[in-house]
Amino acid sequence: MKATALLEEIRGNLKDYPIEYLRNKVTDDRYKDPITKSLAKYNSQAWDEIFTLNITDDFEIADGVVENLKNDIDFYFDTYAGGDEETREFTKYISLYLALIAKRPLHPVGDNPTKDQVFMQNGEYKCKSRIMSIKEENSMCRYCVCKNAGLAFGF
Repeated sequence: MKATALLEEIRGNLKDYPIEYLRNKVTDDRYKDPITKSLAKYNSQAWDEIFTLNITDDFEIADGVVENLKNDIDFYFDTYAGGDEETREFTKYISLYLALIAKRPLHPVGDNPTKDQVFMQNGEYKCKSRIMSIKEENSMCRYCVCKNAGLAFGF
C-alpha cells in the first residue's frame, strides 16, 4: 500500500471524530493528570497534521504491517480497554499515522530524560518502558520508532 492511500484511509476514518473534545482536555481544569493532557495535545496535533499533510515522496508500506497494527490495537482494546469503539478507532488511525507515515513515537515526547517516559537523545527517540513492554503479547512497541532508553534511566 502506498503511504498516500493509507493517509486517505486514515483521513476517512478520522474525519468525523470530535477533535474539539480532545483539544479541550489540554486546558480543561477537570483533567488534572498531566499525562492525559500531554496525550490529548500530542494526538490532537497529529490529527491536525493528518488533514494538512501533502505527501510528495510517496513510499510503500507493507499491507501486512498495516493489518497487524490494526489487529494488535483491536487485541489491546478487547483485552484491556473495553468496548469504547470511538476511542479504539481513533487510537488505531492515529497510531497508523504516527508509526507508519510520520515515523514518530506513539506516545508524547518530552524534553527531560530524567522525568519523561519518551524523550529525544542524540537524535533518536528513546522510551523507558519499551524494554519491558515490547515483551507483552501484541505489543504496540513493535511498530514504534523509539529505541530502549537503557539502564541509565531507571532499569
